[in-house]
Amino acid sequence: MRKVYTSAFITLILSFFYIFLVFHHWSLLHWVNVLFYIGLVYLLVGSIIFVWASDFFSAFFHSFKHFLRVISKREQVIQEIEGRATGFYPAKKTFIPSKPWIYIGLCYCIVSILFSLKMVYFGR
Repeated sequence: MRKVYTSAFITLILSFFYIFLVFHHWSLLHWVNVLFYIGLVYLLVGSIIFVWASDFFSAFFHSFKHFLRVISKREQVIQEIEGRATGFYPAKKTFIPSKPWIYIGLCYCIVSILFSLKMVYFGR
């Protein structure tokens, strides 16, 4: 989890260099936009990790494998000879925690939205 927060700090620092590299001058508006994009990337990665870790698609994979076994006569004969069960026994997997990625992405997005609101209502 410490690596996620370290990467968040590094991307925050790199966002300043990215602005100078791409836009060639400093602007708060450009930095707010880049910060929002970085936040969206963190949210996307955290959401993908969350869906992957929650075994959302495991039921679909199991059903598809079961369907292929049922329509395959060769597989049925092999299962009858070997006496294998067709049960589903998922292995326990460890995943990267998704909450830090989501929290960092939300923080970046909220901070960029607050800066945007400040620029719109109170000027630059």
